[in-house]
Amino acid sequence: MDAPAPLRLGALAVRLLRRPPSLRELVTLVGYAEDYAWFAGLVRRLFPEEAAATLAAPDARERVGRFARLFAERHFPLYLPYLDFLDEDDEPPWCWLRRGIPYELMGIGYEGLHEMWEGYREGLSALALLAAPPEDLWIGPDGLRVAWLEAAAAHIPRETLERIPAGGIPLDALDAAAAGTGYEVAAQAARWVWAETDVFFLDACYEDGMFDGFADPWDDDLIREGTAEWRRAEALMDAVGRLTDWLEEDLPARFAALLDAVLPRLPRKRKKEVRDRDDGNRDGPVVPAGH
Repeated sequence: MDAPAPLRLGALAVRLLRRPPSLRELVTLVGYAEDYAWFAGLVRRLFPEEAAATLAAPDARERVGRFARLFAERHFPLYLPYLDFLDEDDEPPWCWLRRGIPYELMGIGYEGLHEMWEGYREGLSALALLAAPPEDLWIGPDGLRVAWLEAAAAHIPRETLERIPAGGIPLDALDAAAAGTGYEVAAQAARWVWAETDVFFLDACYEDGMFDGFADPWDDDLIREGTAEWRRAEALMDAVGRLTDWLEEDLPARFAALLDAVLPRLPRKRKKEVRDRDDGNRDGPVVPAGH
């Protein structure tokens, strides 16, 4: 009988690097055995072909990380700060997963709205200027727009900003005006900022109690619905990203070109408001003096 082939050095290194679980990990696994058994069952149910390799990772934290990466590839991303920021005294991450699906949400909350020009891309911040805030917004939309215009004046000429109707364009009117211009995504971007897309991942966020998370069980139907919804969100975000890329190549000129295409298509009342302001209407410019 032939002798077995000698072990390759690379395979030997892998075997030598394998270690038994640490005492702390063993204590955690035993202490949360029921939750871990649930997690292992979830991995095997959702990813039967990859389950063995996923659950064979060196430590339980990496097993959860591999599961999260697989889930994002096949379905939608999960909210992962519980993996990155949990203290040693907190529950292990698979316990968080058992509470429900932790969606990664892309909505813009209260703080995000107040930090548009500091925390978001200039192109998206410029598109947000086009749209009027929803009527039920709770944060004083006039003051918010003034702050946005102050920040925008460092990037876009004042005379261009003054062309935007005072208070912004109602979302429905912006949808209609942008249709057929090649700038339809501008209206979608504004809807994303104001949580009016009717796409769960783009309208919800964890700020301000808009969504508390961990509410939905890992049911196949919910995962399927979430996957389809994420595809819609991805398509809209990709389209907005392409428009913002284009705008940011020359924001002053290209934002003016967008206004040239959209403003003439506004309803007559809106166009009259623009003409009145351009003629020195007593309401004055929408951009604070000094910019």
